[in-house]
Amino acid sequence: MRLTFKITITTLASLFIATTVYAHSLWVNSFDSFFHKPGHTMTSIGWGHVLPIDDLPNSVNGRINIDRFELFDPALNKTALNIPPCQVAKPTQSTANVDIYTADVAMQKIALKENSAPGVYQIGAVSVPTFYTKYIDKKGRTRMKMKPLNEVKDVDKIIFSAKYQAFAKSFMTLAPWSQPQALGHGLEIIPRTDLSNLHAGDLVEVDVLFNGKPLVGEMAAITAYSNNFGQPDGFTLSCSLKKGKGQFRVQSSGQWVIFTKHKDKVTEDGPFKDLYGKTTMVARSASLTFTVK
Repeated sequence: MRLTFKITITTLASLFIATTVYAHSLWVNSFDSFFHKPGHTMTSIGWGHVLPIDDLPNSVNGRINIDRFELFDPALNKTALNIPPCQVAKPTQSTANVDIYTADVAMQKIALKENSAPGVYQIGAVSVPTFYTKYIDKKGRTRMKMKPLNEVKDVDKIIFSAKYQAFAKSFMTLAPWSQPQALGHGLEIIPRTDLSNLHAGDLVEVDVLFNGKPLVGEMAAITAYSNNFGQPDGFTLSCSLKKGKGQFRVQSSGQWVIFTKHKDKVTEDGPFKDLYGKTTMVARSASLTFTVK
């Protein structure tokens, strides 16, 4: 049976409301270089709103604690990568006009060897499941704390609360391309298209897995944009999922990112009843980044 996909254009603001429970998003940067054989990739954590680097993972404007940042070879043997600090950043210099922060986005070089196994190398990041509570305090100020509801004091009104975990992936390919295997992330985007040789106008097809099974549901969708398409103008491509499958045509060269999300309500007698009173939602997001030539 042929699957029919619905593709729309939405505002970029809606993208981030849909893909995360608050303003920032997580992705993995990976930029290949084969000028000097056998080649290497420069990888880092992306966090914020704008590709490729927008903010620090430990920013005072919103931070995320990275649990695992890993490289998987074509046989899924993994190597731990350095992760950025999670303590809230403090300025190293401060003037009347600016604060200066030392940046750590876990930038590192992954260098291939002459006898490196050919195939697809996956770079994956997983955040620590964390409570986020956004509220208005009794003085009328909008506040955000990385605490469950029952630990937040001085609350006048809750804006939202969630237990949130993010998953992110990118790739490095030592030809030939082969179908990547799932990494076992709670929410995961797996390409069915060769991402190592994409050009503007090419079709990108993906599978989206939730706990290892196709993501289904009325709101199941992917969204995508690029630093050269959508992002500068404030909109994105969106495609509803059919049996966990989605697709879209890349519209330009440059770095592209695909996002998806899944959320469950917390109720007193539901599957997350142990979280009742601590949060109203369990939310997960996943991203996949790649480069179009």
